[in-house]
Amino acid sequence: MINDILLEDGDNMKEMINAFTLRTVDSAIEGFMVEHNDEITNGVKDYLNKLSEEELLEVKKFLNKLLNYCYDGKLYDEELNEEYEKVKNLDDKDKFLLKETVIYFIGRLPISCDMDLLKKAYSIDNDRYIKLNICFTSLESFDEEIEMDFVNKVLADAEYDLMIRSWTMAFFKNVTDPYEYRDSENDDWTVAKTPRIKRLRINDETDPKFKKAMAFRLLDLVVLYLFVNNRKDDSLTEEEKLVIESADIKYEKYSDSKKELMAKLKNMILKK
Repeated sequence: MINDILLEDGDNMKEMINAFTLRTVDSAIEGFMVEHNDEITNGVKDYLNKLSEEELLEVKKFLNKLLNYCYDGKLYDEELNEEYEKVKNLDDKDKFLLKETVIYFIGRLPISCDMDLLKKAYSIDNDRYIKLNICFTSLESFDEEIEMDFVNKVLADAEYDLMIRSWTMAFFKNVTDPYEYRDSENDDWTVAKTPRIKRLRINDETDPKFKKAMAFRLLDLVVLYLFVNNRKDDSLTEEEKLVIESADIKYEKYSDSKKELMAKLKNMILKK
């Protein structure tokens, strides 16, 4: 059974890498709408990190074009051809999966993404999962517009709260389906908690993962707050609380309002 799962993961990874290599709508439809998890996406990102700058620019152009097709050409002006028709004719589920994968990898290329494109997609799309994906994709730009809007929705709306907890549990393999699963106060959230505590430990600028850790700092605190607030028992150890208390929230790229919100979240988490 385990070997079957590993084989399926390997096949899905190959399909996704093939789409980045061929850069056609057909290959994207074949490779981007497969099940993927943290292990698969990490493998694909390893592949992307080995591409030349010229190849990465081509990949970026390809992903932007696919995203524009997903929004019927509303993100920027371009001639919509027979390739667009293939995307247009996808059913809602398949188009969602394509859109989600494209957005995810737009922000995981080792070159800067087009924030104006993401902001327009974020403003157009009303799907909570897509907004979540766009938010995560925008983080490493340190452009706070999408991030702050999304965080405010999460902290004010019970449906957004439930969605992000459920998606986090699913993505980090506590469960398998990020769209059907619903988190409850009784679920073990260790696998969802551990990566965030690990990132919050990173405060040293010499650490190779420092920039990503700082980019995700607010969302990591939000996710921890949502889970702790939802659980009735004390689900943080004293060591984990110390990590949260010591996490740097004074980074120079943060706005004052973001720093204030992170300080507030820290206090709310540690009071639980």
